[in-house]
Formats: sequence, C-alpha cells, structure tokens
Amino acid sequence: MRHGSIGIGGLVLVASLGSASCGQDSDSDESSAAAGARADGGSPGTSGHSGTSGHSGNGGSGGQVGSGGAAGDITGGGGPTAGQGGQPGGAVELSGVTNARQTGGLQTTDGQHVRANVLIRSGHLGGLDSTGCAQFEALGIRTVIDLRDAADAAQTPDAACAVDTVVYYNADLPRLLPPSEQSYLDTLDATEPVLDEIFSHLSAADTLPAIVHCVIGRDRASLVVALALLALGVPEDQVLADFEQNQDPSVTVDPAWMSGVLARIDAAGGIETYLSEHDVTDSELTAFRAGALE
Repeated sequence: MRHGSIGIGGLVLVASLGSASCGQDSDSDESSAAAGARADGGSPGTSGHSGTSGHSGNGGSGGQVGSGGAAGDITGGGGPTAGQGGQPGGAVELSGVTNARQTGGLQTTDGQHVRANVLIRSGHLGGLDSTGCAQFEALGIRTVIDLRDAADAAQTPDAACAVDTVVYYNADLPRLLPPSEQSYLDTLDATEPVLDEIFSHLSAADTLPAIVHCVIGRDRASLVVALALLALGVPEDQVLADFEQNQDPSVTVDPAWMSGVLARIDAAGGIETYLSEHDVTDSELTAFRAGALE
C-alpha cells in the first residue's frame, strides 16, 4: 500500500486519501472534474467526431447530436451505430457513477464495429445506489477491471452489487497528476507489467461486457480502453476522438496527453507487436475481438 507522495520524473504519485463516503474522491484535480457530473445521471448528446491531426486514419463525420439527447443504448443490444444520431459511444446510465461511457459503434479498419456496451469506462463504482445497482445488473456486466491503486480501492471499495457477481480484478496502478503527455507515458510504464492480466480478463470466455474504471474514468481508464480499442482494430484517429469527445461534460481532456502513448505503440511496429512484447497472445486478441466486435 502506498503512503504519502513520491516524486516520479517531476510528477506526483498521490497516495490514497479517499473520503469515507463512496461517492467522493479526495484528490482536488479529479474531484473537481467530477463535481460537475449531472445528479440525475443524464448526459447531453455527444458531438460528432472530427478527424485528428498528427495521426493516420480517416476523419470522422461531423455534426452535433441534439442537446439533451440520450446517448447510446444501455440494454446491451444495438447495432453498429450505438449512440444517438448515428454517433458511436455515449453515456451509460449508472446512478452514482461519474463519467460512465460506452464505446459501442466505433468502426474497425476491417469494417466491423464495437458492440454496444461491451466495453465501458467509468469512474469508481463505490457510489452505486439502488438504482445504479439495478442498472448495472441490466447491463449484464461480467468483469470489472479496477485500475486504482490497491490502497485507494480499499479506501473506497466498489459497491458490493458491482463485484459480488462478476470477475473483479484490481490492477493496482498509481495515480499520476497533473495529467500530461509525460504522466500518461509514466502510467503506461506502470501498466505494461499487467497488460497480460488485463487482456487475459478481457479475452477469457464469458467475461464481456466489462467495465474498466479508475477514479473518474479520465486518465488510467481512458488509457487502458484506448489500448483495448486499438487492439480491436479501431484506427488511431477514432481512438483519439473517443478519448476527447466521449467524456461527461464535466470532464475535460487534451488529446496531446495520449500522443506519447501512441508514438510508443507506433515505434514498436503497431498495437499487435507492442502487446506481444508484453505477453499478450494472438489467441487472446482473437478471442477479445470475437467477443467485442460485430
């Protein structure tokens, strides 16, 4: 368990100082971002994706989804256009959880699509209330990957309804703030030793749908889900667009934070080579794609 603060390359490894209340986070940077989340769990429609410069891939379609529109199907069904107005991704209704977003509808390079609600990233699940627990059950979640460090996860545990009937895995990753390109690279350094475990959980039989979460679903969760989307064959520009645009209105990110991560993957020769260097097998990737794509 971590205590105090440890300097890492000019960044700060923040020890867990979580409130006894499951719905609060002690860190000022992350809690301030979470403070603006809508109390009713609703979310305005997400904006259309636009092409991102500096990375290869096709630019997405533009256009705004109407304000106040429901974003995404939360029943686990749906086709390739999971979000309202044909836009991929969108909010998932989980009462008591910050920044719950699904990635359904994102298209791969071979024309397949990520299934609706099969891969969700979010803030921690400690604040799930009775409504949220019912919504969690309706989603049919089978795996929860908790990326918080072990002390933080113990201080503010996920709700019993979210862990008692699923496969739960705590990856024990440090929280590095403030977010930046370097902090994301340092988080990737910490993630690489457990990538085989993460993908083992995503690819095993009957382990999807899955929720991948940290504290507010912004940094560690976004990074790991970005790796998962790349592994499914979603182009880099669409992964970046999902990172930037598929967030709760209260959560702001900078695509530049992810640039070093993508550069490292490109330098390795692509996502498959990169993951194989960290003991993720071809058979695991095949199984993950079979379960997550349609």
